[in-house]
Amino acid sequence: MQRLEHRCRPSSPPRSTAVVAVLLAGALMARVASAGPPPPPRSAPPPAPAASPGPPPPVTVVAVRPPPWGPSVVVVPRDPPPLPIALRVIYAPFYAAGLILRYGLYYTIVAPLEVLGRTLSYGVEGGVERQPPVEP
Repeated sequence: MQRLEHRCRPSSPPRSTAVVAVLLAGALMARVASAGPPPPPRSAPPPAPAASPGPPPPVTVVAVRPPPWGPSVVVVPRDPPPLPIALRVIYAPFYAAGLILRYGLYYTIVAPLEVLGRTLSYGVEGGVERQPPVEP
């Protein structure tokens, strides 16, 4: 009988209280550890220059006549170079997954619903009446 009474008697606080206390202590320690050292004090702003540098020099514009043979050649930007092989290899599974999601979802969900909708709208014959067979 003593053994049973010993088991039923609460000798320590419940485990949930201990778990909450440990979690709170860990959170506080993590907050203190992540705070780091205080930032350095701000320095005074730099002193203003003694005198202003003055106005910029005037801009000279030189008129250039177009060449006698016509306007200049327009340069069309080239296409970007292809991706390196390593990036293609990394990108390939994501591209395939995108194709599977796009067309897989379309042909497994959207297309059957479209066919069902057309069947309900037009009937099994598709809105076209059957013509009697032609006898020779």
